[in-house]
Amino acid sequence: MMNNQKQSLMTILFFGATMTAPIVAQDVQTALKDVEAERYTKAGQTLTQLATSSPTADNQFYLGYYYLKSGQLDKAKATFEKGAAADAKNQLNNIGLAGVALAKNDGATAKSLIDNAVAQTKSKNQDVLIRGAEMYTLSEQPKQNDPAAALSLLTVADEKDKKNENAEIEMLMGDAYFLKNDGGNAITKYENALAINPALAEANYKIGRLYLRGKNYQKAQDFFKLAIQNDPEFAPTYRTYADALANSRAYKAAAQNYELYVQKSGTTDPEQLLDVARYKFLAQDYQGAIAYLDQLKGKINNPIIDRMYGWAYSALGKNAESVESLNRFISTAPQKVMSDDYKYLGRAQAQLGTPEGDSLSIVNLEKAAPMDTTENLYREIAKKYYDTKQYDKASNYYVKTISNDKKPQNNDYLWLGLANYQYAPRVGRDSSAAPMDTAQIRQVKQQYYLRADSAFSVMAQKIEADGKKYPLAYYYRAGANYYAYPKEQDKAASLAGPLYEKFIEQAMAPDSSDKTDYKRYLITSYKALAGFAILKKDENKAKEYLEKVLTLDPNDESAKKALEGPKAAPAPAAKPGTKAPVKKKVASK
Repeated sequence: MMNNQKQSLMTILFFGATMTAPIVAQDVQTALKDVEAERYTKAGQTLTQLATSSPTADNQFYLGYYYLKSGQLDKAKATFEKGAAADAKNQLNNIGLAGVALAKNDGATAKSLIDNAVAQTKSKNQDVLIRGAEMYTLSEQPKQNDPAAALSLLTVADEKDKKNENAEIEMLMGDAYFLKNDGGNAITKYENALAINPALAEANYKIGRLYLRGKNYQKAQDFFKLAIQNDPEFAPTYRTYADALANSRAYKAAAQNYELYVQKSGTTDPEQLLDVARYKFLAQDYQGAIAYLDQLKGKINNPIIDRMYGWAYSALGKNAESVESLNRFISTAPQKVMSDDYKYLGRAQAQLGTPEGDSLSIVNLEKAAPMDTTENLYREIAKKYYDTKQYDKASNYYVKTISNDKKPQNNDYLWLGLANYQYAPRVGRDSSAAPMDTAQIRQVKQQYYLRADSAFSVMAQKIEADGKKYPLAYYYRAGANYYAYPKEQDKAASLAGPLYEKFIEQAMAPDSSDKTDYKRYLITSYKALAGFAILKKDENKAKEYLEKVLTLDPNDESAKKALEGPKAAPAPAAKPGTKAPVKKKVASK
């Protein structure tokens, strides 16, 4: 939160120091810049060394400040108490203790400490005013901040900045307005800070953060780029830039920038490493995600790690490992389970190649489907049922696929039709279904065939509405209508005949984009039409269709036999043991 303009603090810290003071002052200034840039390890080393070699109240405050900013509250409290004991008149450590109280949701104690520190210095110590205001703005948690109180203190501090040279006052005012959700005033204050110090990376970073909160991701990225130009070593920019990129779905760039944050800050914070793993996963760098997850082993007790392992292993085809990780996650953190957990688990189980895996896969995909908002998992379940020849269930799930999709795919109707078409002949032979009599079987078969016809019809209409065609839709419709009426041959022929003709018309029409070999479908269609013609006693038409069959396949035996017609009955063979009659010769004239 603090920039490199610490002149007033440096004056307090080193007033009356020896000739070595400038070197120590530079160390503190560098360490404070490291704290701002979240290079906590480096800052901690410097400030610990200073507080050890010279345990003054001021050095204790800055060491405590480092502990507070890096989240080590107990160490911060102990250090601030040591600093307060070292110099009762120095109020900075009491301000630090107020920061610890705020971090522990104890606003009353914090207010009492800050108010007392301001009173003890008679509201004249600019540093006490600024540090007190900063404590009120360190956290975005409502119980841990008080932006109004911060602005009150900063207003008094600003009055003492006669030459308007203190960029930090403007920055902290911007932070207070940020917490009040007053973006306009916040940006104004950050711009004021930039007017004082144009190279202030933190100001551009925080303006970008405001745009990120407002979901203006491109604008946010522009300011993050400016911040990086100001100071390529200011680590927080890279982390927040990564968030803006991720919200723009630029996951690879997001992962790269988050990694830069890790490198430049030197952080080993497990939650931040977990964020890198998340972005790696979203960027489809699954091996990279696992590499980061491996760093967290034994360092964090977060079940989300098992989730991430499970997702990444699933994507890498390490299905047994994925199943193990996801089952562990679901059992240990059931309240955190989401649809993707069941989705990845189901997909991994499906790849195990075992009957148990197949059945469990469907169970888990069914759990995921109603909750999933990114994919239509009913389509995936339907395909699994179709591939395992459970056509009745496939039909049910293709219906769900279509009803749960704002824009169903043409293939959804194709597979719905095929599932019904394939299941119809099995009606009455399915051991898992309730027993039916002959009439019921005929009725249910008809229902499945007519459902198939309906699905193929919708598919054909949708394709033709786009100026295209799919001849086989009519072929399948013809077959469905024919088999739907096995006891009504005339009706079956009248319904199926025009559909076979429509198929032939589309299949025979020249279309360079259609590479389908329709030969076998055409042969079946011509034979069916020949049969319908014979039913109508139209032998000439039947002959015409059969000759078309032979044009496609000269060796088709059934077509040849049909064209030959019935042969004359052979003469009865002589009984065993008898002689065949001798024909008399006709006498010549």
